[in-house]
Amino acid sequence: GWHIECSAMALRLLGEPPIDIHAGGVDLIFPHHENEIAQSEGATGATFARFWVHVEHLLLDKGDKMSKSEGNILTVSDVLERGQRASALRYVLLSTHYRKQLRFTWDSLAQAEEALTRIMDCLVRLDGVTATGSNPAMEARAAAAREAFAAMMRSDLNTPGALGVVFELVRDVHAAIDAGEVGAADAAALRAAFDYFDRVLGVIALRRAEEEVPPIPVDEIEKLMAERQAARARRDFAAADSIRDDLQARGIALEDGATGTRWKRL
Repeated sequence: GWHIECSAMALRLLGEPPIDIHAGGVDLIFPHHENEIAQSEGATGATFARFWVHVEHLLLDKGDKMSKSEGNILTVSDVLERGQRASALRYVLLSTHYRKQLRFTWDSLAQAEEALTRIMDCLVRLDGVTATGSNPAMEARAAAAREAFAAMMRSDLNTPGALGVVFELVRDVHAAIDAGEVGAADAAALRAAFDYFDRVLGVIALRRAEEEVPPIPVDEIEKLMAERQAARARRDFAAADSIRDDLQARGIALEDGATGTRWKRL
């Protein structure tokens, strides 16, 4: 019954075979997927699926396989209810190749938060580039990064390798901005490269959406930032530091720069 259900649903909902991509866990290769192929191709006389993507198991912190039969399922809602962000969870899942086991830990989410912060900080710096002109070397660097990213994805959906390409570009962007080698046109090309990455990864747009809903109302954040600025102007640095620390304890970090102070979610 189990095997025929999947064939029936696939043919009913996806239409005439072949299916382009059929996915499933490695534990379903035999007998489930072999039976699906046999009965579907026997019924239709056509190839059932062009490509099969078999995903390795998700392991919990102690190395146990997560499964319904074991009663140790951890859902996305469970993760979010513990105050974690969806973008960090998505990053964790992308950080290991789909054909390798992934051990999920709460520490891995903290590491994902740090990685996403590095990406977002790079984008903030690009947004702040005001120098006119362009640097052909930086535009070429953006194009090379796009091609390297695509090559990783063509190589059996190598998402960890693709993330490596992203962070190589993050490093190079910081160095180039520090050296004054990025003009406004270059910044636009580099931002476009990150947008290209995110059409696959889907973490930057998700993080931006999350940051639009801070843990404290925006008007309260801005009010406290104004109070902090006033305290700094009158050289009451203890009061200014107290406001900064209070916001940080509530999940908001303040960053002072040449163009003023900005806030971001922790």
